[in-house]
Amino acid sequence: MSLGRDDEPGIHERTMLVDLRQIKPSKPWKPFKFRNLERVDRAQTELTARLHRAIPSPTAAEPLYARLKALFDAEARVSLVSMQIRPIAELRRHLGEPSFLTVLAPGALKSRVVMEVELSFAHNLVDMLLGGAGETVGLRPLTDIEEGVMSFVVLEGIKAVAPALEASFPRMRLESVARGVDEVAAKLGDDELVVVVQMNASVGPHAGIVRVVMPPAVLNATEEGRGGAEKRSRLRADIRMNRKLLSTVRTWLRAEIGQAEIASSDLEYIRVKDVVLLDSLSTRPDRGEAGTATLRVGLGGTRVEAEVFVEDGQYKARVKDFILGEPNFQRVLPPANDNEVFTNPENEMPPESEGNMDDANRPEGGDLLADIPLQLAVELARVPVTADEVVALKVGQVIELHRSPGEPVELSVNGKVVARGELVEVEGQLGVRVLSLAG
Repeated sequence: MSLGRDDEPGIHERTMLVDLRQIKPSKPWKPFKFRNLERVDRAQTELTARLHRAIPSPTAAEPLYARLKALFDAEARVSLVSMQIRPIAELRRHLGEPSFLTVLAPGALKSRVVMEVELSFAHNLVDMLLGGAGETVGLRPLTDIEEGVMSFVVLEGIKAVAPALEASFPRMRLESVARGVDEVAAKLGDDELVVVVQMNASVGPHAGIVRVVMPPAVLNATEEGRGGAEKRSRLRADIRMNRKLLSTVRTWLRAEIGQAEIASSDLEYIRVKDVVLLDSLSTRPDRGEAGTATLRVGLGGTRVEAEVFVEDGQYKARVKDFILGEPNFQRVLPPANDNEVFTNPENEMPPESEGNMDDANRPEGGDLLADIPLQLAVELARVPVTADEVVALKVGQVIELHRSPGEPVELSVNGKVVARGELVEVEGQLGVRVLSLAG
């Protein structure tokens, strides 16, 4: 709270701390509530996120502008106005009638995409392409010849934009010209929701609205095609933003060569000299043999496949491939329904559980945990690395494991070492005899 100004003589700026708890409002505070807000379910939210990811970069429109300028000898521009996820029952509210409606086929999908060009704007474009000045005429439907001219314009626009779109986006082709909203509604598929994208377009002095309506299946196909490539791209972008901090983050690079499954109750009773039988083993370090290993960092959602070999009496790993995985721990959300509204599940409790917490935490339920199987990993070695070194890993790179043939291996659960042992054979089956237990 300022009590003075520097430009006033004899007065110096001071700051006073005020305890807001001592301020008593003249009227009681009332929470403000937003009224008449539209309910948004999970399906709409997920579609919106996919739609944002599918939007091409601004540079993707440059070939379109160039092609339209060649056709009409005038500057062309397209700008995004809105993107909405709407029930298909409301389609008539978003598409004009009469209007110029085309049906587009996205790749091999059964669903169809609808493109609308505002009727007055379509008349302008037809007149310009036929040599006129783009005169505005009455809002009458286009003739067959005029529809053919506009179909040519749409085709040329699709061909110009296609090379600039990402590879996962279905390639469009012009299938037909529709005569009304009812006809295009039947071609959009059985989805209850549709994506409505509205744009402002201009060619020379003339401007109008262009709308694209597509079913969720088109966005789903784009998402599936994008797959691991997009995840890897986003991961790399995040890493580049925080690259300076990575040199200070230290962790372990674990070289896993085998697995065993054990009940959580049995893990507690493992003792020295016990033998844990293995389900798989990809390398025999007890014999000094070469093989393969999986390199993991942290919880190991993303892994590195590597070849391990002995050189100068030490094991080394050569990177072969990177396998992008999902995070190990994710919040599992219940299936969405049409009336579901986002809430914070951490702040909610089922009505039947209120006032009954003692019954919910009865000790009998804890007995079930003893039957949960745990995955024991057999580690050939673990190497201290920085996060910066992990980012710099490349295919073909050789990593020193600092482990000699015949040395003990380690058993770990979720990256935590629980025991150290030696490889043995028991009645023809490989196992690890425990030499020591982790503290």
